[in-house]
Amino acid sequence: FKVLQIQEDYLETSQKKKWASKFINCIIVCNAILIVFYIISSIFFKTAAIFGDLVIMPIVILFIYSFIVIQNVSRQKEMQLNLTIERVENINKLQQQRLAISDDLHDNIGSQLTFIISSIDNLKYGLDIKNEKIDSKLGNISNFAHETILELRDTIWAMNSDEISYEDLEVRINNFLEKAKEAKDQISFSFAIEESLKTKKLSSVDGMNVYRTIQEAINNSLKYANADIIKVNIKTSDSRTKILISDNGKGFDVQSIEKGNGLNNMKKRIEEIGGKFALSSDDDGTIIQILI
Repeated sequence: FKVLQIQEDYLETSQKKKWASKFINCIIVCNAILIVFYIISSIFFKTAAIFGDLVIMPIVILFIYSFIVIQNVSRQKEMQLNLTIERVENINKLQQQRLAISDDLHDNIGSQLTFIISSIDNLKYGLDIKNEKIDSKLGNISNFAHETILELRDTIWAMNSDEISYEDLEVRINNFLEKAKEAKDQISFSFAIEESLKTKKLSSVDGMNVYRTIQEAINNSLKYANADIIKVNIKTSDSRTKILISDNGKGFDVQSIEKGNGLNNMKKRIEEIGGKFALSSDDDGTIIQILI
């Protein structure tokens, strides 16, 4: 679409240049005719010289003014066209770089992490390790590498997307919840999104920040809340989008608790995209509210 728009701008500019050229030629011809008429009338009919001041000079001034205006309009259009072409070329270069980076992440880092996981599994089962601490450490490293691969896939997904809809987020979050259910099958998860919001789109950066924040909030509930119900609700509120992540866990004192990287990162992510982040918690559970 951007390329087609450039072509239309180019055609429009070309047509205006042709029109300007015809207009200038017409002015030149008219002035030439008037000058010839003035000379003939002066020689043969002895017309007063004031005729030149009253007729020829205004036309010459109009011609000069018209020429300057047309030249300025043509230059402005040409500059706009050049800027549009340059902007699209820069967007294309950034897109190519983004795709190249995502390919490198997938092919290099992804394959290396997979190699680490398989190597650890081979060590665990091949050497028949009896030491529980070593076995536990190797298991933790393998799990960490596996989680990093999942994070990497999410990052590549966002990098390859110009925009992310709330429907895309719904699919991604539901996949995440399905994996969480496997580890915590006693917890009830629910995700609800207002139908009108499903097609609404966010930039890839904004969408990724929202996704990471929801993901972090759910992880916190899983690790610390001892909850058996975790809910995610996305709806419209006063022309803004409201996202609520809640659980029925043990809660905590918001004022006294030391905010770790998780809570700080969530707040920072939402504020970076111009949103508002609010956290409330008591004995009935914890609620995180995001307004975008």
